[in-house]
Amino acid sequence: MRKLFYLACLCSLSFYSNAQNQIFDPKAEKFNIGFGIGHEYGGIIGGNLIFYPQKNIGLFAGGGYAFAGFGYNVGIKGRFFLKDGASVTPFVLGMYGYNAAVKVLGSSEYDKLFYGPSFGAGIDWQVGASKKNYLSFALIVPTKISDAQAYQDELDQNGIADFDRELLPVGFSIGYRIRIR
Repeated sequence: MRKLFYLACLCSLSFYSNAQNQIFDPKAEKFNIGFGIGHEYGGIIGGNLIFYPQKNIGLFAGGGYAFAGFGYNVGIKGRFFLKDGASVTPFVLGMYGYNAAVKVLGSSEYDKLFYGPSFGAGIDWQVGASKKNYLSFALIVPTKISDAQAYQDELDQNGIADFDRELLPVGFSIGYRIRIR
């Protein structure tokens, strides 16, 4: 995890120096890498790589730590209302991969990750002096969350664990994106 943090800092510094006098142009973006939290990034904390074969459509893969182990997601991102110099670009996304985790403290043999499709919407928000890097925020609705809830209920009924709360029906992601090309 520490290596991932150092890599993010190094990438940010090198791209920051090249981005000072450029206008943010989402139409010209081909690749970017992101570091953040949430489903798009594979879990609680992780990374994500996006390739834009067309200005509005991005294909992505993400992976990271998700409470009960390594989680991943692959998907597609559709951007709308692309405009040169705009500070906000809305998007929708669909993905398959990690969408819920059950963690049992003191009994890791019962830890389990759940996978399925998820859908969401959000914004990419260019802030500050850097015109190539931006923040990304999304709300995500995982499907098949009932499977994870049923597993949690089963562990609770069998006296293996005592869960005080139900799983949230909506997730989120927050990340820092660095345009590579």
